[in-house]
Amino acid sequence: MSEAHPPASKLHVDARQGQSAQADEVLKLWQNYKKNPNNAQLREQLILKYLHLVRYVVSRMPITLPISIAPEDLVSFGTMGLMEAVERFDPGRGLKFETYAVTRIRGSIIDQLRFQDWIPRGVRRRSKELSATMQKMEEELGRAPNDEELAERLGVPRERLQVMLSESQNLMLSLDDTYGNDTTGSSMTLLDMVEDRNSPDPQGEFEASELRRRLAAAIASLPEREKLLIALYYHENMTLREIGEIICVSESRACQLHAQALLRLRSRLSQ
Repeated sequence: MSEAHPPASKLHVDARQGQSAQADEVLKLWQNYKKNPNNAQLREQLILKYLHLVRYVVSRMPITLPISIAPEDLVSFGTMGLMEAVERFDPGRGLKFETYAVTRIRGSIIDQLRFQDWIPRGVRRRSKELSATMQKMEEELGRAPNDEELAERLGVPRERLQVMLSESQNLMLSLDDTYGNDTTGSSMTLLDMVEDRNSPDPQGEFEASELRRRLAAAIASLPEREKLLIALYYHENMTLREIGEIICVSESRACQLHAQALLRLRSRLSQ
């Protein structure tokens, strides 16, 4: 006699009930911790519950580390950000902790890498030259230059251009980077664009909305392959290895295309 199995509908209901119970448990844990912020045991439980977010962020950072920094160091840097996120998060604001924590984790990693100043000045200089050249050529051509055109303008072999793009993917945006026109006094930093939820500001909301509009327009103007890469990476949460398989390039080439797309977006947002 064959073993009876529960219907699929019952399994689906059981799964939803299990998820709901788990969500209630997490909410209760948050409530208890916020009532007792000095309770190290509750704090540790929350950190362990969300530790997978650190691995997620580290796996999605397209950077090449020097010998002096091991991948485990990034996990350590990210865990510091997670700890800070747990301490500062306010469940009453209606924001998902995962969204808040990922930003804090990534910021902590970037801050620690910047503090160690592991990117040589020559790499920064070449990245700025590459970005400026791409911006100038786009203005001249009315479109994004291809690799051959860009390499010819820079006076380097295409292979050298690929190295420069790989180097550029290690450079990260700083909250102190300025966007806009410095000569007219209308420039602002990324830090200026961070919303203060305790201080409603109609002007700030307008500027944030305008930035989103400009970013959407800049992404729409990217070459098709780079546009697809950005969509898969940031909207579908795919890894660069998976994206490389879809667009038929190696993972390292996908990293270069990612860096190239970010350079284009950065130059357009700075105009």
